[in-house]
Amino acid sequence: MPKRFYTFIIVPNASSRLHKVRIPMPVMYVLAAIGFVSFFVAVGMGFSYARMAFRISDYNTLQTENTELKVEKKNLEVSTLKLSSKLNDLEQRSDRLTALIENDEALKKQPGKNGVGGTKTDYRTADILHDTATSDLDELKARASELESQMTLNEQKAAQRALVKRYTPTIWPLKGRVASHYGGRLDPFTGAAGHVHLGLDITGMYGAPVRSPADGLIIFAGRKSDYGNLIIIDHGNGVTTRLGHLSRFQVMVGRTVLKGDIVGNVGMTGRTTGPHLHYEVRLNDRPVNPRNYLPPDGE
Repeated sequence: MPKRFYTFIIVPNASSRLHKVRIPMPVMYVLAAIGFVSFFVAVGMGFSYARMAFRISDYNTLQTENTELKVEKKNLEVSTLKLSSKLNDLEQRSDRLTALIENDEALKKQPGKNGVGGTKTDYRTADILHDTATSDLDELKARASELESQMTLNEQKAAQRALVKRYTPTIWPLKGRVASHYGGRLDPFTGAAGHVHLGLDITGMYGAPVRSPADGLIIFAGRKSDYGNLIIIDHGNGVTTRLGHLSRFQVMVGRTVLKGDIVGNVGMTGRTTGPHLHYEVRLNDRPVNPRNYLPPDGE
């Protein structure tokens, strides 16, 4: 059986001579098979390359997202640290505020007048639990800012109250028994009725230290008739105190004193039957009962 061939004629550009190439049929089949296989291999490699390109693209995207997440994580850590520091500061300020309020005798004596509050909204328990569970850093920041503003306001009020307290005569100038109270009494010299006592007579040993009942300014330190040796302290807001019958002065006019500072010594100068301290409190230069300012256990 004669062999079958495929004849290919090649025509060069630069020559008129023709070239014939004869390829047997089996070789053509082999070449066709090789081409077919090569096509599918190329297509497969193309798909593999495309998948690899997509994977590389996804990897780059993930890398970018990972970098962004790291940055966000770092920012979150910094924000959390700042918030934690702010909350700690608020806690410390709250402790100071609590200490100021706890030491405020006016608040202790009037719990019913100042101890009010509450909420105007009827919150459901489920809403409260949901809000607690879904709160995030921004809400904490907002709450911290709100607490800070409220704390600042309360701290200013408490500090102002504490300042007023320092200038209010709330301590006993002398520890001792009250021999004569404020108000009507019999005259200690004549025994006549109708005598008005303008302060407290506090007994004490001769020379015992007499202390300033509050912060203030010494506006008088000298001899004054029935008072004997007298000190007058101006505490501001129309409040003054008088300390009479002293044996010695420990301060001079113009000196600023603090609550508890020693200003003189117990004596028996002026109109007196024995060593004691005559103590007056005046509001707008009108005598008031010193017991209104003093703690009950001061005698």
